[in-house]
Amino acid sequence: MLSFFKNSYISQQIVVVVIALVLWLPAFITKSAFIPSEFQTPLYNIIVSLLDFSPFLLNAMAFLVYLLSVFLFNSVLSANRLVSKYSTIGAFAFVMMMCCSPELHSCYPFIFACPFILMAMHTLFLIYQTDAPENYMMNIGYFIGIASLFYYPSVFLIVWVLLSLLIFRFKGLRLFMIPIVGFMIINALLLGISFMFGKYNLLIDSYSNFFRNISFSVELTSVNKILLAVSGILFIVSVLRIVGNPGSDKGTNVRKRVGVSLLLAVFAVIIFFMQKPLMNNALIFMMFAMFFAMILSDIRKSKIANVIMFLFLILVVANQYLPLFGITI
Repeated sequence: MLSFFKNSYISQQIVVVVIALVLWLPAFITKSAFIPSEFQTPLYNIIVSLLDFSPFLLNAMAFLVYLLSVFLFNSVLSANRLVSKYSTIGAFAFVMMMCCSPELHSCYPFIFACPFILMAMHTLFLIYQTDAPENYMMNIGYFIGIASLFYYPSVFLIVWVLLSLLIFRFKGLRLFMIPIVGFMIINALLLGISFMFGKYNLLIDSYSNFFRNISFSVELTSVNKILLAVSGILFIVSVLRIVGNPGSDKGTNVRKRVGVSLLLAVFAVIIFFMQKPLMNNALIFMMFAMFFAMILSDIRKSKIANVIMFLFLILVVANQYLPLFGITI
């Protein structure tokens, strides 16, 4: 199984899409499309208001954006040498982690923010290689700004960006202000549009509601706790292996990208405990997928990896389909 995904041909890409569709199928069968009653964001509300007459269309839209994130995630990892350049390991890991619970198969804010967070990450990785980082930093602010209008916890990622610049050893207040300005421009545009339509307090009230309702508690089913524990163990093992063995074939650039990814994982853990619905904490599963893909890419002896991948796949499939038969764990 591992050797199969260490290549990136049309056959591997088709298999990834098929696995994703199989894991999402219960959402289409039950016609469940989660629409949160709180933490609703402006751009997410627009999508829901256009398609809320049909749970199928909401799920179809979410699934298409999810597939976009699958291959964007794989491209970001491959392009930045975090996994083998020509592989679909990143896509497989993303599908597994982001499908580990039925709650993650629906139309929810993070799924629309995910592509923009990934583009911000890729752009952040690029600035270490350019002589004109200013050209990229504004785009990072734009991406985080748009992501925050889909998924409010993304607002904390502007701090991740600033700390990442320190990891890359950038100096100068001007450089640190550029992504903040980009972030503010996106929010200012929405504020102006809201004002034009008479929604004077839309953005302010939405942000205020989010910060007031931060609860630092999580509600999980038994099987979700098991999956989270397994994912967490895989994540910790991956981090220890990567940090403990930087790899002679990986230069300073790659190690700094790993450091930036670890920092984002820390923010993901903090966000995980901010809100109760599991789907509002999905960033942590994206980071689990990232480090899981890194460790799978570096494994030379694939027997143990194949067993882990197969058992995790079975556990995820069971968690998706058992509720259809009235079996809950």
